[in-house]
Amino acid sequence: MSLFSGLYVGASGLQTNQNALNTTAHNLSNIGTTGYTRQQIIQANRHYDTIGQSYIAPNQVGLGVSYADVRSVRDYFLDKAYRQEQGRAEYYTTNYNVVTEMETLFGELQGVAFQESLTELTRAVEELKKQPEDATNQGLLVSKSQTFLERAQAVYNGLADYQDNINSQIATTIDKINYYGNKIWEINQKVAAIEMGGIERANDLRDARDQMLDELAALGKISYEEDSHGMVTVQFEGVDFVTPDYVNEMGYMTGYDKETVKSYNDYFAEDIENGLKRPVEETFYIPVWPRYKNQEVFSATETISSDRNTDIGALKALYNARGNQRATYRDLYPVGEEYPEYPELCDSDGNPYPISESESINMFDKTTKRSSVMSVMAEFDNLVRGIVTGMNSVLSSNSTADGTSDDTLLFSKISAEVDDGTDGWTTTNLMINPDVQKTPTLMNNGFILDDGSRDQQKADALVNLFSNKFSTLNPDTGTQLTFAGYYSALISENATNGKVYRSISENQEAMVMSVDSQRQEVVGVSDSDELTQMIRYQNAYNASSRYINTINSMLDTLINSMT
Repeated sequence: MSLFSGLYVGASGLQTNQNALNTTAHNLSNIGTTGYTRQQIIQANRHYDTIGQSYIAPNQVGLGVSYADVRSVRDYFLDKAYRQEQGRAEYYTTNYNVVTEMETLFGELQGVAFQESLTELTRAVEELKKQPEDATNQGLLVSKSQTFLERAQAVYNGLADYQDNINSQIATTIDKINYYGNKIWEINQKVAAIEMGGIERANDLRDARDQMLDELAALGKISYEEDSHGMVTVQFEGVDFVTPDYVNEMGYMTGYDKETVKSYNDYFAEDIENGLKRPVEETFYIPVWPRYKNQEVFSATETISSDRNTDIGALKALYNARGNQRATYRDLYPVGEEYPEYPELCDSDGNPYPISESESINMFDKTTKRSSVMSVMAEFDNLVRGIVTGMNSVLSSNSTADGTSDDTLLFSKISAEVDDGTDGWTTTNLMINPDVQKTPTLMNNGFILDDGSRDQQKADALVNLFSNKFSTLNPDTGTQLTFAGYYSALISENATNGKVYRSISENQEAMVMSVDSQRQEVVGVSDSDELTQMIRYQNAYNASSRYINTINSMLDTLINSMT
């Protein structure tokens, strides 16, 4: 080995350690950068020159050190675990936020709890019982009924508005998903272009891509893999999303064509078992894959379970929580209900097929129950309808909610003709009878019988209506409840769901933090470690510099001695 070759060995040390110092400085400057992964320097020996052969080993001379690679330090399994647990945490956190919003709606409506209006209506009925013929008591009942109805409609409309809010969040979330997908695809192209030569690694771009995967995993269930060209392909809910050639963007459509429901048997067999749904509210977004003929992203009837990994992602949580329509009492107890909007569900004489109790429970569990908002809307509408139709039936001469042409009832319908499959006695279609509102004494003829005596029997019946059992909360419960008990059970059920979601959410957040802590131990930048490495590479750089100076001095001495 010549002395001139020694200069090249020293130069390789200078260059390699200078690059190592630059990488270390890059790590230090990105300590607070979100998504940044610590970069690690890999050094390697250059080729050896063989100058002879001995019996023990070849006689070789080293040619210096090379800067072999700089790699991002990541753990594939920790990344996968983090993203899955993050998606599950987002699912339960989103559901908890939905339940909390509904609790606020019931408890803080215009600063007054809805329960207060129900209590005041009950007191007005009790006051009426004392002197039913008293116009003041009758006026009080009409006034409290008006307040009750206004607050009931405000709550129901608030739930409907919140459904619309969730609907907007669904559209926004889909846009985010497509944004992340396109960014991942763009980064894929840049990474492939940079790394194709096999010389340089696009580590900062890879960090940006990993951050996109972290964000995407919070929105839905993803799987991914990297090919030999450094390009990452992604599946979202089991469907190809990011491919080497394109991004399969998610879209959304609104409503369902009612013609898709072919027959009664198809409706229940396919709708309940295979995931088809009833027509969705016209303005509600349904996540679909346009590239695959608007195939739906989610099955509306799949079982939500951690064991099956079906409880992952904010988008699914929003979609399930919103439900597919404005729920009414009809979605709670559909036993024997009619479907006038579905002629194909009727027999040859035009009579609608009845629905058995088991089918009713099955339908409730598969559709209404899975939606936090729809469940509360249906139960709440059932309560309001029960109070209104119950009071009308007591005041009616033939004990029906509509009465007869001679009855002047307390409540009436805003629209007599409805096409939503209900009987019209739903929260948003109710009002105080205008005649009674103007002249309360018209109600039940002022509680005066034909012989001039007071109608104590109906006044007592109104009180009994509020103390008698009314209904079970939903098909899954068997306890009959009064109006007050029903409302308390409704609020309690919602609060219980909130506690469950909160508990799971907190546990998931703890799990996410634990996994992320382990991940940060691998990918995170430690200033003390990096400063240690900097000292190491600085000393190596200085050693290479002294080595070159020594070789240079030896060459100078040798040349001078020859002259």
